Amino acid sequence: MPITAPSKSWSKADPNVAGFLTARAHIPVLFEGPPGVGKSAIIKQVAKRWQRRLSYLIGSCHAPEDFSGIPFLSECKTHFVQAPPKWASNLSTAGAMLFTDELTTVPPSVRAALLAMYTELVVGDLDIHPDTIFMAACNPPEYAPNASPLEKAVANRFAHYKWEHDYASWTRGMMSEDDHWGESYIPDVPSDWRRFRSQVGADIVSYTNKNSGERNVKPDGDEVMAYATPRTWRWCRDALAVAESVNAPGHIRKQIAVALVGKVTGKNLIQFIEQRDLVDPESVLKGEKQFKHDKTRPDLTVTLMTSIVTAIQQQYSTERMDAAIDFFCQNIGKDTADLVFTQLRHLVSARPDGTALSAKSLAAIQEFGKRIPDHLKRRKAG
Repeated sequence: MPITAPSKSWSKADPNVAGFLTARAHIPVLFEGPPGVGKSAIIKQVAKRWQRRLSYLIGSCHAPEDFSGIPFLSECKTHFVQAPPKWASNLSTAGAMLFTDELTTVPPSVRAALLAMYTELVVGDLDIHPDTIFMAACNPPEYAPNASPLEKAVANRFAHYKWEHDYASWTRGMMSEDDHWGESYIPDVPSDWRRFRSQVGADIVSYTNKNSGERNVKPDGDEVMAYATPRTWRWCRDALAVAESVNAPGHIRKQIAVALVGKVTGKNLIQFIEQRDLVDPESVLKGEKQFKHDKTRPDLTVTLMTSIVTAIQQQYSTERMDAAIDFFCQNIGKDTADLVFTQLRHLVSARPDGTALSAKSLAAIQEFGKRIPDHLKRRKAG
């Protein structure tokens, strides 16, 4: 759970903000909605806001070779190479965004070729930059000519959202003279959002330890698009880490979880997280609360450490940093060096630029370093 209450700006959030946050975690997102509700227009607007180079494709207008590459003989004439189409060159460097429209009207043979693009990050012999953002859209089957349900292998490669019309922006535009439709709130995602992965990952591990039948689910029926697999659990971790980094409210987190691991599993996960017995990080920093690591509940430990890092970022002082490092290294570090090693670098980076650590903190870190397992030292060296 976040340390502070969500910003008042969330009351004016874009109705599709959960999907946009998921996309910022570099997870392919599929929006389904009827025609004429602004899917393409708003996604193009979002790309401009994020300063992304947008490539727009209508999937049904392409052949499999447009995604797998067209074979031609190499210059040395010893093998074939798969030449990518010209539009794909936009995806080879950082800052790109690909929007594929009418996904459910794409023939199955073409959708199969799309899989490598979305999950293997290749188009022919061209490597897609991992910074690329993927979004797609489709109409409900009753609105789409020649539409077919997504194959389960394709569906499991997307987060699935129902598109909601941004009526507030629409009314502003309708009453303007210059067709200025305005923009609803979409939070800026901080560059260090990945530091919340450990916290959310520990939550998911604790949940799946208690609910082993939900680790890898076989979906029933064509209408079920989002379901739990090791891949979608990993994506759920990343998308919820983005949500945590912007202090998203609970209903946004629930939408994200449902979009990735399914309606029942997603709601149960968020309920599990919300019912944790959390420790106030400020009470730990002030020495008012004692905490003991429980190896059966690593999620509580990681959540507390992540919250302390955020608390130091929000209010820094040498004394608070000394208390935090002492808690990490001398308290938790005696029971689980692995978890501390993951979070300690984020804590040290939380101090303002140019601020040195105190001699007390440096001594605590040096002493903790003697307890770091060899496998972690090798990872640090690498």
